Amino acid sequence: MPQVPVKHWHLLMLAYSLLKLGAADSALGTILGHASSLCNDVKRSFRESVQNLLSWALNSPDRSTDELMHQIDGMFV
Repeated sequence: MPQVPVKHWHLLMLAYSLLKLGAADSALGTILGHASSLCNDVKRSFRESVQNLLSWALNSPDRSTDELMHQIDGMFV
């Protein structure tokens, strides 16, 4: 059986590595895209939560800050 030149193996390994790197970059891009989307969703949810909390607090002018904080603490227990 004829022996394959070393250069052939080097080119084969280079091609294989480039293909693997391309797949890894694509997978990494997908993961980063999902992470970015999740981050934006969390920011939006947090903003809405703070807005709702402030709205609720402002619509309860007859309660003291301590009463409001006590009620908020009760929500997380």
